Amino acid sequence: MLEFLLAEPQGRQLFWAWLIIGGSLLAFEIVIGTQWLLWPAAAAVIVAVITLTGAPANLLVQIVIFCVLTLTMTLLSRRFLKPPVAEGADINDPHHRLIGQEATVIDAFDDLEGQRVNGRVIFDGVEWPAQSERTDAPIALSEKVRILAVSEGKLIVTRV
Repeated sequence: MLEFLLAEPQGRQLFWAWLIIGGSLLAFEIVIGTQWLLWPAAAAVIVAVITLTGAPANLLVQIVIFCVLTLTMTLLSRRFLKPPVAEGADINDPHHRLIGQEATVIDAFDDLEGQRVNGRVIFDGVEWPAQSERTDAPIALSEKVRILAVSEGKLIVTRV
């Protein structure tokens, strides 16, 4: 087994082998969509191109190049391609996606004691209890409101 790894390059056969490995990893990445296999697929394609250059690299050297490229590209992508997260937002908070969206009033806001008025809105097919700041004119039925926050199972809204 070791002799095979240390043998001289096999010509274009290794090019096609690395290209098939890269294509297979890319196809599997498209199916699962995690971005973890994107970088090994790119590394396999780069190694395939290196085999075409005629550089004297046996299979063991090619595997080492593949591993180093995969590790380097994965670490750099995690460092430089981070998804934007709002400042102070918890990425595990499922309600964070609601903030800034528009909802429709389905139950007029009634005036209660205190600074806020209560009503009900519908967003994305789900009814929510909602609160709004006290305004001169009440928020009417079917009016659009913007979601400012989610607090204790209620949406905090304002007029659009």
